[in-house]
Amino acid sequence: MDVQTTSPQETNATAPQPPARPGWRTLVGRQALAIGYTVVIGLVLAAVLISSQGYDPFLTIQAGLEYAVGDPTQIARTFAWGLPLYVAALGVAIAFRSGMFNIGAEGQMYAGALAAALAGAYIGPMFSPFHLVVCTVAAGVAGGLIAAGLGWLRAAWGVDEVLSTLLSNYIVILFCAYLAIGPLRDATRQSGTTKEVADTARFDEIVSRSGLTTAVFVVVLVAIVIWWLSERSVLGYRWRMTGESPAFASSVGIDVFRARVSSMALSGFVCGIAGSLLVTASQGRFWTEIASGIGWDGVLIALVARSRPVATVIWVSVYCVMRSAARGIEQASEVPSELSLVLISAIIIAAAAQARVFHQFAQLRHRLGSLRRS
Repeated sequence: MDVQTTSPQETNATAPQPPARPGWRTLVGRQALAIGYTVVIGLVLAAVLISSQGYDPFLTIQAGLEYAVGDPTQIARTFAWGLPLYVAALGVAIAFRSGMFNIGAEGQMYAGALAAALAGAYIGPMFSPFHLVVCTVAAGVAGGLIAAGLGWLRAAWGVDEVLSTLLSNYIVILFCAYLAIGPLRDATRQSGTTKEVADTARFDEIVSRSGLTTAVFVVVLVAIVIWWLSERSVLGYRWRMTGESPAFASSVGIDVFRARVSSMALSGFVCGIAGSLLVTASQGRFWTEIASGIGWDGVLIALVARSRPVATVIWVSVYCVMRSAARGIEQASEVPSELSLVLISAIIIAAAAQARVFHQFAQLRHRLGSLRRS
């Protein structure tokens, strides 16, 4: 009887192979090129938009940038608004790395904000750092439970997480609004808000009249932890392999079910923390539109940054400057805020398309090189 044998080389050729990962120098170069491309596109579009309104584009853009980063107080104010966005975008990026599209970040932020508001108003007052930890953990658990449940539906029953997380936004946001308008409404106010949290559940301001609080250290800590988990830990490796090649992950013994559920749970936990910052570092209470739009911004930025933690932080910073500069441009000219939002949206679209644009330029350069050689 003939026995067919397979050489080790043939076995390695047919076995699933892990996706190749570029080195850090390549990643840094790509991000620098992408950001430079986005800045150029943004300046050109802004100049065209401002010129169409009859204003000098250079002076108007300069006024907008001075409003955003003109002095330390302005810089602090610009990035104070973005603190919850940093955390939300990092939370979404974690899920994306494992191949799970967590579109429900905004709903998880609402749940986290409400949990933090209740913990801050009805628990305590107590020792301030501990009270802040209680509020933050309560918010994270609220967001994490929602996302973990949706991740379980995807892993166990094959429910499309894009659809389930998208619809969960409406369910969670409307339910939180009902609680704020109804049973949890602050009786001393007519609007749909909960009671104000205790002073011990508020972060202290570190730059006067800027809104920048000690919550910035929470954001830095979250960014470091997410980066380490995603890029250096065994758990992060399992998430990456699950997202890049589920077949390879399963073949090497990675529990794909657990990886998907755990990544969604952590994603929701981090988005819940982002919601808590809206209460403990800014608003001081929950209200019905507390996180409107921030979760969606986090999803967009995580996509543009290709779900990499360092790139996500960089793109959030760029977005914060653009948003603040748009307000400065509106004050320095009669360019309405709606057009500024259109401009920012166009810049984000251009940034998302930059990989295809670079690919087309590479192909054109290759063709020109072939023509010269021929």
